[in-house]
Amino acid sequence: MDSKKPIVLTIEIVKFLKEFEAAFVADKNLKRDNDKTVGTALIYEKIRVALEYQEEHLIFKNAISRILRRKYMLNPGIESKQLVQDLINELSWANYVNPEKIDPLDMERIQRAADRYLVILKYARSGRFKRPDLIKMVLDWLACEIDEVFIPATENQLLIDYVHSIIRQNLNLKGVKIGDDESEIQLKSAINTLLLKPDYPLIQFWTLKLVYPDWSTMDLETLKKMSRSFDPYYNKLDHALNHPLRKNYLSFAKRYIAPFILLRSVLVSQKLDIDKIIDKPALLFNHLMEEYDELVQKGREKVWRATMRALFFILITKISLAFILEMPFDRILTGRVDYLSLVINVTLPPLLMFAAGTFIKSPPKKNYINVASSIIGIITNNQIENKPFLLVKPKKPSSFLIFNTAYSLFTLGVLGLVIWLLVYLNFNFVSILLFFFFISVVSFFSFRIRNIALELAMKRSRDDTLTSVVELIFLPFIRIGRTVSDRFAAFNPAILFLDFLIEAPLKTIIKILNSWFRFINTKKEELEF
Repeated sequence: MDSKKPIVLTIEIVKFLKEFEAAFVADKNLKRDNDKTVGTALIYEKIRVALEYQEEHLIFKNAISRILRRKYMLNPGIESKQLVQDLINELSWANYVNPEKIDPLDMERIQRAADRYLVILKYARSGRFKRPDLIKMVLDWLACEIDEVFIPATENQLLIDYVHSIIRQNLNLKGVKIGDDESEIQLKSAINTLLLKPDYPLIQFWTLKLVYPDWSTMDLETLKKMSRSFDPYYNKLDHALNHPLRKNYLSFAKRYIAPFILLRSVLVSQKLDIDKIIDKPALLFNHLMEEYDELVQKGREKVWRATMRALFFILITKISLAFILEMPFDRILTGRVDYLSLVINVTLPPLLMFAAGTFIKSPPKKNYINVASSIIGIITNNQIENKPFLLVKPKKPSSFLIFNTAYSLFTLGVLGLVIWLLVYLNFNFVSILLFFFFISVVSFFSFRIRNIALELAMKRSRDDTLTSVVELIFLPFIRIGRTVSDRFAAFNPAILFLDFLIEAPLKTIIKILNSWFRFINTKKEELEF
């Protein structure tokens, strides 16, 4: 930053800062002084969370979703009042909330939400979705709505709108046939994805409210009508979610998102005194650049936490599959267990995961300058740069086709060589499948974790030769891992075992014991008078 040139904040940034401050609601600390916690349930929840690889900010919402699904699947005719009561009880046992701290108005909102979504499930008719998939999706939406009640974040939409107002100036839609409203939805969806890091149910629910603005206030009769012809209404949502230009909008937004990650982090941590910043605008710039250094350091810590969680997830899942599939198949096929293939399959994926986490790098020093320049542009000129970004690039030259063909042949060669080597080491069919599965999942997890470290990078820097070669070799596995990781999440044997054989009986026993203790306490009180 040129120290000789004074910083003058734009009207837009001042207005946004004031609106954000007014809308921001600090953490309610819902589990404060919670005496309803049950030690067994708390320990189980920590194990369950460790087994399911997920971002930390999604853990609470996913716990709500898991409880709702289990309760509904075990009792499809459950009344909404009972569903909500059971949900609050289980969240309190695992120390997510203290039921005594929940505002009665919030409980009413949760109850109304449960009423609405149970009506949808009761009347929904769909040729597109199988019943279990429909149940999961609708209850995921309910979990998102309940999560919003517990952790309101109205300021997030303000931030998304502000970011949209800044970066849309750089968007060049030349040659693109898309309406203004449709383009706005796609750009805001990309901003949401990169800035708030929602999972698919969250981005689906957010888009649902954008496509149907009155979604959360629809009366039951309207919901019944909508549910009876569910597919046409969902198709409108699906078009917004899976738009053919979605990746283009994500690529565009990624180029400019770093300064706004810093801005959100500073605002949420309440490090800014808005009045002081208006008097001394340079304070805003200084705060944001200090936050950059802090987030780069936290990024390294997040990489290691994510690596350790991924390691635990892979190790437990791999051991489970070794006992469930690999060892029995070996005995059936050959009458003995091939310990060489078993050891390789159990140890190699975690070792690769650990190695990948070790060599992940932070953004280069040049990125600091790029971010600083972008921040100055945002707060003083209401734009990042004058250079437009062409959303749809011109058709690729014929050389791209040659490179693409060469890469496809290289991919087939890598996969073929690995299969040959595994067969040479006496891997059976199941062992080969598991090897490819876990190496692919590890490769994809490593790729995702690397993106955590580089979320503040405004431009992709060129890697050294060794890194480029390693990435080239593992790129086929990353693609496979991306395809199978999300689908496998629902069929993780360790998670299925916990959900159906451990969690359901455990929570039932806790519920019975709590009822028994309340009965005993009532009898004791009767004896006191």
